[in-house]
Amino acid sequence: MWDAVVVGGGLAGWIAGIRAAQRGKKVLLVTEGVGTLFYFSGIFDYGDVECLRHFPKHPYTLFDAQAIVQGQHFVQEICPDYVLNDTPQFAFTVLGTVRQGDLMPRSMALPDQQEQGEFVLLVPEGLKDFFPEIVVDNMAREFPGWQVSVKRMQVDALAEWTRLGKNVSSVDCANIWRSEEGQRALAHEIEEIKRQYSEAVRLQGKVFVVLPSLVREYFDSSRTKSFRAEFSLPVLEMSSFVPSPHGRYFAEYLKHIFTDLGGELMIGARAVSINEEPTSESQAKVCQELIVNSMGKSLRLKGKNFILATGGLLGGGIKVGMARQSICEGVFDLPLFVPKEWSEPQFFAPQPFALIGVETDQFMRPLDPASGQVVWDNVYVVGRMLAHWDPWTQRCGGGVSVTSGYAAAELV
Repeated sequence: MWDAVVVGGGLAGWIAGIRAAQRGKKVLLVTEGVGTLFYFSGIFDYGDVECLRHFPKHPYTLFDAQAIVQGQHFVQEICPDYVLNDTPQFAFTVLGTVRQGDLMPRSMALPDQQEQGEFVLLVPEGLKDFFPEIVVDNMAREFPGWQVSVKRMQVDALAEWTRLGKNVSSVDCANIWRSEEGQRALAHEIEEIKRQYSEAVRLQGKVFVVLPSLVREYFDSSRTKSFRAEFSLPVLEMSSFVPSPHGRYFAEYLKHIFTDLGGELMIGARAVSINEEPTSESQAKVCQELIVNSMGKSLRLKGKNFILATGGLLGGGIKVGMARQSICEGVFDLPLFVPKEWSEPQFFAPQPFALIGVETDQFMRPLDPASGQVVWDNVYVVGRMLAHWDPWTQRCGGGVSVTSGYAAAELV
């Protein structure tokens, strides 16, 4: 029997699994696929925490300030290249615009916009869905005191692809940069840029190379020390676009941390139902087993505690049928909060469907909205499955996922 069975392989699920395993618990993580981490931009957003904690039933109201800080420090513990500053941090998007972030790698954090310097956008030939002219215009608009230019780079390892007209994704480029050959080629190209801009370097000392891909291995899941070239100019990475190299390597990185701590992993398994322990009508039910389908077989997984991290509507944890009334949570059949109206006519307005999810008590145990009673005594709901928050307009997706996942692991 496991101390905790985590259902779902998104950010909240991995954080919960890693922290529980770190505490010496016997943990199994069950996931049907790769989760939504493959869309991860590389930046954790927490939003305006103090403001959101005053929103009725927002997940942040379940935690005190110390719990939120503990989650942030945990991210920094497992990802030492991530930095958290007292002042806002900013990074370039793949359109060259600037976005704010709360926890981000040092290699993404932008310099002060009030200073002056030079950005050189280094663009691998054939990069898919990347438009340097638009990017440069936006960068110049965001940093009016800076010079912005473009340098195109022919990547030998991808030359045949570009010759045949095959598009190159940022994941392809990241794969190259993670090799010794790619690191040397990039170092050589940056040295060329330094020579070209030697006067600017001499006068201002602020020339940055900007790359639309993951360059440094701050998500290093390998067991051996890889080659890492020294660049002669500072390199700034843009936040990822889909498919995301940051998300891909971050998911692999978390998986290796989890298994190195002794966590057990079941990939390609779909949780379908549970087996409950009979209780009196006045008590919450206790889940004994999770039933999953894996490779055509039905398996029963016994656990003392269960953490539900299946990702809500977009992650597939909440199932919606053709009829409006046919909406349900797909594993424990938990009652859901569903707003009367699902959408607003204005496209960019906050959309009520984002608030759909499971209401909980202060220990993240699911509640029945009608009675206010705890439904399951040993089930904890985390991440996007929680009700009453909008990760897009409130810009707090990473914060809620990390905080709730970490807090649940402390309870099992």
